[in-house]
Amino acid sequence: MMLTVKHMEQAPLERELSSGLIIAGAYADKIRRTLFAQLRDLVKQDKNVSREIARATAELNIVLYRILVDELKVDKGDVVRVRINYTYDAGSKRINWNYKSLKLEAFKRIPDEQVTRTVNDVITNKLSKILEEFKLAPSKAEEAVKSFEVSEEKTEEKPTPPTTPTPITLSDIVASVDLLGETIDGGLLVKFTSREGQSIGLATISPSGDELVLDSVIIHAGSSRRYLGRVKGKIDVYRENPDKILVELEKATQTEITKEQAEKLIREKMQSLL
Repeated sequence: MMLTVKHMEQAPLERELSSGLIIAGAYADKIRRTLFAQLRDLVKQDKNVSREIARATAELNIVLYRILVDELKVDKGDVVRVRINYTYDAGSKRINWNYKSLKLEAFKRIPDEQVTRTVNDVITNKLSKILEEFKLAPSKAEEAVKSFEVSEEKTEEKPTPPTTPTPITLSDIVASVDLLGETIDGGLLVKFTSREGQSIGLATISPSGDELVLDSVIIHAGSSRRYLGRVKGKIDVYRENPDKILVELEKATQTEITKEQAEKLIREKMQSLL
């Protein structure tokens, strides 16, 4: 009986990942966020799982990139939906995609027969080569995926496009930067407090290949702004000294967003905490 229980505990976890309807330029980010959400409990138990999730999403995203961009010539604004089964083996701590289960819908003027034929051709005849190229140069493969992505704001059906506001000096309005904890993707979440003692925003710093992605939302003086940037370095530097994030955000791109967008981003960041 004990052997049976142990066997059941070690049985691979089987799930389906579905991106839902998403513009093609946002599929890579949606795949990452969905897989992290599905395996959130495993990440809480073992933070090393986040690295495997990052590896597995990068692998799947380059396969999808080759199908969508290289083969189907899909544009960034076209709508797609991705569905694929996968297993997570607790013993090896490995995520394995069942590529034969991959179902891809592309909503543009491409016949369904052509989409299915292309998917089958890539999985049958080109998959080994794609995976080998990814294995040899994962960073290069991920750069191709990133070049096809669009910012999250563009995935929202908002009538008013984001504008570039007059830059402000964050050090003039932020009194302290406090570490709130680690996120499910292996990053950090920090809180900004104003000189008046009010919480005015959050920032995440997350690993992405050999870089770190800075993403901050600040609501102050009736204005909501998002700061996006990339930096080189170790995440431990910001864990030990969160104030350094301010220095990097001063160089980041500022975008004025709506209060609703800012509140949505803040909720998502809080939900990413371990």
